Amino acid sequence: MMFEPKRLHPISAVLNFAKGLKDAILPIVAIFFFNGNSEGGFLGWLPLILTGVFLLIILIGGVVKWLRFVYWIDEGELRIEHGLLFRKKRYIPLERIQSLDFSEGILHRPFQLVKVSIETAATSGLEAEAVLTAIKRLDAKELEKTIYQQKSDPSSAESDAEIIEETSRSLVYQMTTKDLILMAVTSGGAGVVISGVAVFLSQITEFLPVGAIYNEVVNWLQFGVVIAGVIAAFVLIIAYGLAVILTILRFGNFSVFHEGDDLVITRGLLEKKQVTIPLNRIQGIRIDENIVRQPLGFATVSIISAGGSVKEGADQQFKILPFIKRDQIEPVLTSILPQYELEVSPESPPKRAKRRYVFRCIWLPLLISIGVSVFFWPLGLLSFIMIPAFIGLGMLNYRDAGWNIREKQLMLSNRLITKQTYFIKKHRIQSCQFSRSIPEQRGRLSSIEVMVKTGAGKTRARCLYLDQDDSETIMSWFQTK
Repeated sequence: MMFEPKRLHPISAVLNFAKGLKDAILPIVAIFFFNGNSEGGFLGWLPLILTGVFLLIILIGGVVKWLRFVYWIDEGELRIEHGLLFRKKRYIPLERIQSLDFSEGILHRPFQLVKVSIETAATSGLEAEAVLTAIKRLDAKELEKTIYQQKSDPSSAESDAEIIEETSRSLVYQMTTKDLILMAVTSGGAGVVISGVAVFLSQITEFLPVGAIYNEVVNWLQFGVVIAGVIAAFVLIIAYGLAVILTILRFGNFSVFHEGDDLVITRGLLEKKQVTIPLNRIQGIRIDENIVRQPLGFATVSIISAGGSVKEGADQQFKILPFIKRDQIEPVLTSILPQYELEVSPESPPKRAKRRYVFRCIWLPLLISIGVSVFFWPLGLLSFIMIPAFIGLGMLNYRDAGWNIREKQLMLSNRLITKQTYFIKKHRIQSCQFSRSIPEQRGRLSSIEVMVKTGAGKTRARCLYLDQDDSETIMSWFQTK
């Protein structure tokens, strides 16, 4: 039992120093650039002196933070105290704790340590309710066991301990190596890598003599356009490769377990993470099918949770089946969420809504093509070649839209680039509304939107350009008790 105050592992001081160094990297870089023109003397040594002072302060701060941080359980609360000049105390009632999420970084593994994030029903910020940066794995298990015992019945520790030991963890889903590689090569992570490279280059070019470099390059480049094209292709290939590698590192050893009233997700090669999701906090299910994976028959399944921090996703949507065959989703989810009926036949929007879907996809590309044609006449006319592709995307959006009602469950499907299908129980819906623009009113069309609560706020599910009678049917279903 954890009734005596405990400290974190000493490696926590190193982690605090690393975090402080990361936060201070920009000021340190600024010191060197602002003093880059100093010649000798004290001013020449000033950047190194200030950097050394910064590092010393960060190191002392990391050590002090570790020395002054203690945690223990007492009187039905998880108690945490930390701080030097200002002693901070945080007492978390055990009944409010929803889950303990474990993760193992590179520095944790050699010492058999884990990072513990404490999630509560009220957690809604960018961080968890409380974080134990480095404790022994056995201590983490003991903490989890003690919290379970105290929440159940503080007076029956022995019987609860036996229950915990007997609690079985059944494997629900495990990603194979083949699926992991296929997911990585069909992901859209290359855009994120390219964006990061572009941001870095936009910052670093402020300190480089770009003009001089450009002039030197122009002097020896005879085929600048060709070289630029080759470089762009090379950058795209490198970015794509990095995206594939990052996806494999992030989702390696991905497994989903059903343990009591919780779902437990484990993943990661370099940094192992374990996330616990209480089943009673699940607000709905979302199935994503992007343009590349849908023809191959694969999809991504996320659950919308009402608890925890928002670090895992902006809408608190956890990927429990990040890459799975579409026909395997129903049997897997039925074993853990039998109350949801996933094999339903959607009602499609009326045929007169087809042109609204097409117009939604082509109006912006059409305006861009007109502008490009005017400014780059006549080569700009080639931009109109892409218009048929956007027309096809509009037709695809129409085909994939739909809705369905099954007693206490609503299904809404919508697409712009990725097809998103939501399954939501009526009692989880916070609000339901439909809207009509003037053109929609003429065609007796309307769009429906529902919102469900998440830890970060709300998630919206919608379906566009439905028949007005269908929208009224959905509204009537929602208003009926």
